Amino acid sequence: MTTTKLSIVILCLGLLLSGCNKQPEKLTLESAMLLPGGKQLNDFNLIHFGQGEFTLDSIKDDWSLFFFGYTRCPDVCPTELFTLAEMMNKIEANPAAVKAVPQVVFVSVDPQQDSPEALQKYAGYYHKSFKGVTGEQEEVNKLAAHIGIFHERVYHLNGKVLVLQDDQIPAGLENSYLVNHSATIILTNPEGNMHAVFSAPHDPEVMIRDLAAIQQAW
Repeated sequence: MTTTKLSIVILCLGLLLSGCNKQPEKLTLESAMLLPGGKQLNDFNLIHFGQGEFTLDSIKDDWSLFFFGYTRCPDVCPTELFTLAEMMNKIEANPAAVKAVPQVVFVSVDPQQDSPEALQKYAGYYHKSFKGVTGEQEEVNKLAAHIGIFHERVYHLNGKVLVLQDDQIPAGLENSYLVNHSATIILTNPEGNMHAVFSAPHDPEVMIRDLAAIQQAW
């Protein structure tokens, strides 16, 4: 082999090896926070009106955006659901903006007053594809705690805002509470694992760009 040919071979090998050692570019996101390695979700058992059980299997094979709230919420829920609806409308207008259209799952933390039927009607008011799900209070609490969503009932009594235990609630005021809760949106991947967290405030176009980048890198 001539010196020239040997040099070319060495150069090609060097380029090949440098390509193998090249580190993947770090994913740059505008608002979402990736969960390194993801977080495996425990199975859960909720109810989706007209569809029956809503479990871990219900979110596999799809990208899902979870938001927790309740239908009587005076401010946070309407704002966030409107934002998510705007996001879905923009994706429908430009399907190529993301690799896969996500499903939006609205979980009620107030099953005492949110029936599955009323909840689905409420969620569907914002966008026809939205899924409203709930279940036994203990089951909802368990999923919320596992995902990292805060919520608590607060009662307004005698000009004070109080967090009361069940045995402290005055008779007749059992349904007189509001619920403080997180405005965080959780993204799960098609394996059913938590993949990223979207902290408030949320912007539809920013969420679409982050979602597209996350899906592209997955």
